[in-house]
Amino acid sequence: MTASQAISSGLGMTGRSTWMVTIFFGCNLLLAAALAAPMHGAIADHVGHSSVGNELVQGFSAAWLSEFTINYEDFLKGFSTAVMWAGVLFLALNTVLSAGAFEVFARGQGAYMHAFGRGTGKYFGRFARIVILASILYFIAFLLFNVVVQGWLGRAFRDVNPDRLHFYLYWLRVILLFFAVISISALVDYAKADLVIDEHRSAIAAFMHATGFVLSHFGRVMAIYCTLGLLTTLSIVVYVGFARIMPQGSVLTILIWFLVAQALLWLRWMFRLASWGAATAYYGAHAAARQPLPEPVTAAVQV
Repeated sequence: MTASQAISSGLGMTGRSTWMVTIFFGCNLLLAAALAAPMHGAIADHVGHSSVGNELVQGFSAAWLSEFTINYEDFLKGFSTAVMWAGVLFLALNTVLSAGAFEVFARGQGAYMHAFGRGTGKYFGRFARIVILASILYFIAFLLFNVVVQGWLGRAFRDVNPDRLHFYLYWLRVILLFFAVISISALVDYAKADLVIDEHRSAIAAFMHATGFVLSHFGRVMAIYCTLGLLTTLSIVVYVGFARIMPQGSVLTILIWFLVAQALLWLRWMFRLASWGAATAYYGAHAAARQPLPEPVTAAVQV
């Protein structure tokens, strides 16, 4: 299977499973709404029925933000803690849902809600261990490039004026960090695909198998991951650009902005699931090729 075939397969499987994209979108939207509700209440309580509300609709006010920060200092401290725990909950929720998604993609056509539910229960624990292993790799990557390498650059150029070499080395560090992060992310996708397709019970074994596969097919794996990753990033860029240029001076324009923004976020989830589907299809095609052929059956010849 080529990279383009895997991408087409991933987009096709996701297109036939839009219900699953909606599950991801809806669950994350509900969790985000639950997190935003206390902040909305605090802002509404502070603004009340004053004219400040109309000013905030038209644009950002630094003066109002400073006043709000001072008056609601205790609330904001508690809210920052809630945001941290919400991040953990987001990670756990999407780990659970991704287990169901990979099960649907691995089983192919005809796999629906039953397969999705079976996957969430069957693979969640193993997927959680994959996430823990990935977190360790992310920590090592950021420690290496943002602490060790950056510290070395700082010491090497401490007594000299910044020059072209320092500039190039700085951006080389950033590029290598970015490359390490996307490589780990791709590796996580293939480790999850390996867990489901080969039904490993050991997350470490799946991670090692996926590492060998990614290294031996590195060019195509990166082409698949980066192509669908760029589509995901493009949907986010369009969302941010639309949020900046769309006027929000009335209830109608706010409603239009909200609906279009949610459609773009739904599209972002579609491309993310398509990346999982492409990884499952590409890994599954090579896993099937590795299966030994059955022994030929020879008929007994009577003389």
